[in-house]
Amino acid sequence: MLKNLLLLSFIFILAACGFHLRGVAGSYSFPFKTVFLNCDTPVICPGLKNTIKAESLTMLVTNKESAEVVISVSNEQTSRDTLDFNSVGQIASYILTYRVTARIYNLQGDQLGNDIIVQNQQVMAYNNSLILSSQQQEENTWDQLHQNVINALIRRIVYFHDAPLVSPAYASESR
Repeated sequence: MLKNLLLLSFIFILAACGFHLRGVAGSYSFPFKTVFLNCDTPVICPGLKNTIKAESLTMLVTNKESAEVVISVSNEQTSRDTLDFNSVGQIASYILTYRVTARIYNLQGDQLGNDIIVQNQQVMAYNNSLILSSQQQEENTWDQLHQNVINALIRRIVYFHDAPLVSPAYASESR
């Protein structure tokens, strides 16, 4: 009985001491005050900008000189591969893959940290007799993939802390 009472009081004390999980209640932001976003990837660029602004993660600036860092988003890769066939040999499902690479540079042009590579995949059922609905389903799936990649990219940048400069030899190999 005494043991249970001590355990219960310990739990209450732990809960009362302000125990706080990291990232709870949206209290996160970019580790940089100002960011210039350089997008070679027009598909996710508007969504990425809107999400950064909507969540007030950092201040996006319009010129490189006034930014603390430059975040370059590039190397967009998409693929749609056949996953399954039905009993008559028609395609039954596809796997859609979306991949993008981001790099963070300081104002001197040195890359901070390693490349941030984000990839997301999703299986899409396909019915050859319902072409129009399958096309709409594919568009919706691509939109979901893009939003998932944007969210993952933001999480990776939020937890990007004082990464060492990448040596020029390594930086050229990763491009």
